[in-house]
Amino acid sequence: MLGAEELAAFGQREAARLAVERRRAAQAALERAVGRSGIPPRFLDRHFANFVAATTEQRQALAVCRAYADGFEQMRARGGGLLLLGGPGTGKTHLACAILAQVIQAGHTGLFLPVSGALRIIRDAFSPRGQRTESEALALLTAVDLLVLDEVGVAIGNAATRRAMLFDVLNDRYGAMRPTILIGNFTFAELERHLGERIMERLMDLGSAMVPFTWSSHRRRG
Repeated sequence: MLGAEELAAFGQREAARLAVERRRAAQAALERAVGRSGIPPRFLDRHFANFVAATTEQRQALAVCRAYADGFEQMRARGGGLLLLGGPGTGKTHLACAILAQVIQAGHTGLFLPVSGALRIIRDAFSPRGQRTESEALALLTAVDLLVLDEVGVAIGNAATRRAMLFDVLNDRYGAMRPTILIGNFTFAELERHLGERIMERLMDLGSAMVPFTWSSHRRRG
């Protein structure tokens, strides 16, 4: 027969197990809603272990991203995100997907989308054939524990409309203290000009770190 301490320990383990199961069910529902895995198929094999870090700058980027994933519980509590900025082919998406894979494996919900895809989810709510209301579309993007938005700056359509929709997503996540990772082929100053002061103030108010990817493209080298 179990004693009081053993019963308490068992109860804690069971509560933790149920919490993880609920989060995994939420992740599965999220992936069904967007029609695919949270991580693009091309990047499913991207992990910290196979990121090529030959230079000091690459090792620093790897260390920051690994520390972010390892400390995600604390980041989730305060809503701190990451800005992965630099030229194409430098490994930004690789490290973002490595973070996301670890976060999802730990039982959190996570989603990877290009900015254009995220905005399409909202725009589709206004279509006569849309399957979600605007509120439901916005909730899909704001309720997830970690949202990774790739290709910031690559989009078509009216720039003011895009910025307003993106502001709605990031502002809701800001208010809910939910972390966001942004990936873009920008410098910090260029990103600020593109997103606008209101969005950048919210990102930096949560203590988001900026990681520069200043080396040449791996793709061109390959």
